[in-house]
Amino acid sequence: MTRRILGLVVVLFSILVLPYWVYIPVLFLAIIFFPFFGEGILLAFLIDVAYGSGIGTAFSALILLIILLPIRERLRFNLES
Repeated sequence: MTRRILGLVVVLFSILVLPYWVYIPVLFLAIIFFPFFGEGILLAFLIDVAYGSGIGTAFSALILLIILLPIRERLRFNLES
């Protein structure tokens, strides 16, 4: 739980301080690393609101989460057997 909160703080800090070519990959790595990182959608929406880039980033985060859900389940099933 503390790693998830720490990850959220790191992603939020990177969004507020670092350039886009750093915080976008950090956000997507957090979405991949943490199971169902729903906060990533909210952070992507924060990017869109703060920098006015439209809804592209939030939509991409949502699509990435939807794609990763079945892949994670298959990986966990294979690791358990």
